[in-house]
Amino acid sequence: MKLKKFFAGVLAAAMMLTVGATAAFATTPEYTTTPDNVDLGIMKNYKVEKGTAPKEDFTFSVTYKADKSKPYGTYTQPEASKSKTASFDSNMDAKVDAHQASLGIKISDFELPAGPGKYCFEIKENVPTNKTPGVTYDETTRYLVITVAHNDDYTGYVYYAQLFDDSYTPGTSIKNGQSAGVKVLGNNAFTNTYTANNVVISKDIKGSLSDLAAKFNFKVKLTVADTKNANQYVGAKVVHSDDTAVTVGTVWSISAKDSEDGWYDVKLGRNDQLELENLPEGVIVTVKETDGNEYTVSQNPSDISSKNANTSYAKIGTFTENTATVNATVGAVNGSIGFVNTKEGTPDMGVVLDNAPYIAMLAIVAIGGVALMLNKRRRDEE
Repeated sequence: MKLKKFFAGVLAAAMMLTVGATAAFATTPEYTTTPDNVDLGIMKNYKVEKGTAPKEDFTFSVTYKADKSKPYGTYTQPEASKSKTASFDSNMDAKVDAHQASLGIKISDFELPAGPGKYCFEIKENVPTNKTPGVTYDETTRYLVITVAHNDDYTGYVYYAQLFDDSYTPGTSIKNGQSAGVKVLGNNAFTNTYTANNVVISKDIKGSLSDLAAKFNFKVKLTVADTKNANQYVGAKVVHSDDTAVTVGTVWSISAKDSEDGWYDVKLGRNDQLELENLPEGVIVTVKETDGNEYTVSQNPSDISSKNANTSYAKIGTFTENTATVNATVGAVNGSIGFVNTKEGTPDMGVVLDNAPYIAMLAIVAIGGVALMLNKRRRDEE
């Protein structure tokens, strides 16, 4: 009997401990009141995967959705809340975590009427027609749902805010107001990504009569992609150079299509490379060899291994033989532009002499040898 009482006591203690632990480690209630004059923390993430993204302002439209709302009385959205901006005021380098900026949305922006109700606002990014090169824009729809309720002593109102994805469906009424849809964290509301690629320019020298120590002069120009403007680019950074006159870390500008300027000089020898990073897809790279007339100039037919990254880059561009020029468009992967100078020929083999006197001398020696042998045989026979 005593043993049964002991186990009953242990069981009761365990149950009390379980209940206590549940209360102690319970999460914060999902619905918490939000002051109407503070930033709701709805963020724009800017994920820079490769290269350096340009500074930019991303704008958003905020639109009241009457068909998804249960307002108190008549409600009309104020003009001031119809547009919001997330600003990135400086160029951004690639990093693991996203750069962030707030849309700056507050409940007070909407001037909600005094009375309990539920208000739904659609938030969408205004994707520009002429997108920034290298940027993938977030074209999803978010719904911000704000519920207004009386406070505990009925002297004012409290606010509840929740962000949903585009599957949001409102409840049938204020009383039965539980909505359907996937909830979205404010710090993960919208995400844009930026990426750019590298291009390596290389030189090789071949041929039995070539000067393997020679250096050849090149001109390089970077031009904007179709429909783009030069001010939409940060520029390309030199990340490797075997030409000591070209400083690693230097940023080369990307010129407008009609610009006569923007040419950069570089000198490359056998197995030398110049590598540029932060070239978004669509940028045109023009490389022209300006000397080496004694050589046959061609484009390297193979992919090239980068000295900087120790990886192979895919061959890009079209070679024009009469101008020794490659025109290449940057693609979705790292690219390589390789030049090969070849010098072959027939070497001089020395002085060429007339062989007839030597042949005659050899014939006389041979005849003399035969005569001696015959004379010796005749004496032996006598």
